[in-house]
Amino acid sequence: MVNREKRQAPATKYHPTIIFIVGPTASGKSELAMELARRINGEIICADSQTVRKYLDIGTAKPSVDDQNQIRHHLLDVIEPYDSFSVNQFKVLACEAIEDIQSRQKTPIVVGGTGLYINSLYFDYELEESKINNDFKQKLDQLSIIELQEIIRNKNFIMPENKENPRHLIGTILRGGKTNQNDTPLSGSLIYGLQPDDETLRVRIDSRVESMFSAGFVSEVQKLVEDFGRPIRRMDAIGYPIVMRYIDGDVNIDEAKQLFKTAHWQYTRRQKSWFKLNPNITWLNNDSSAIGIIIREVKSY
Repeated sequence: MVNREKRQAPATKYHPTIIFIVGPTASGKSELAMELARRINGEIICADSQTVRKYLDIGTAKPSVDDQNQIRHHLLDVIEPYDSFSVNQFKVLACEAIEDIQSRQKTPIVVGGTGLYINSLYFDYELEESKINNDFKQKLDQLSIIELQEIIRNKNFIMPENKENPRHLIGTILRGGKTNQNDTPLSGSLIYGLQPDDETLRVRIDSRVESMFSAGFVSEVQKLVEDFGRPIRRMDAIGYPIVMRYIDGDVNIDEAKQLFKTAHWQYTRRQKSWFKLNPNITWLNNDSSAIGIIIREVKSY
């Protein structure tokens, strides 16, 4: 069982493992996780900073209702669309989900492309967000990216890998420059990655964006604006601000699609760089052999 004080890995009679499946956007990790969950009686914990938000479905490639009916998913639709959500909140909820899943003699499968979320669990980061001064955090929330970067430089902190993401910049400041680095994985963890070649990823990203627009992405964003207004701060969910520009008439539909594809590709490159830093990841080809490799390792663990 997970003990958030002692930070011990949960355990069960059957598979005392937590399986992580990581990789960039459109790498096929969700499909692999679904098939694996079917084969080993698993449930999925989504390590994604955007699918945790309600009403952001199409533009975040959230698991379909059919997938959720087949396999139970955790940490989807947890917060309102514009609410803040920290890595600390993710870890607390993910640990609770792991405990719940293993108490029912099933295997947790953590799936996602948000590297900081993955690392917080896999490397069992010690997070002390409860000690943060909320007034100070609210002031930081109002600053621009340039202003946040300047604070980090003035304090001689190490700039986060994604220095254009205000959430990462604020996290660095609130942690006093500490990186939470830990080289020891959580006991019982197995981690696998999918990383197709660049050409394949580009094709998949282009296809995914086209499918999103065909599925009603513009209507989803219009509904979001109608119900919740405009976000008060920059959205991390890549496509939504772009479609808002289309709604405002700043760009046409083809320009919006291309901007989304380009932004997706840039994010994918950052994801690939992040996961390359973890030497423990077993990289798999996205084919039928991947399932067999994982199952054999789980059984022999």
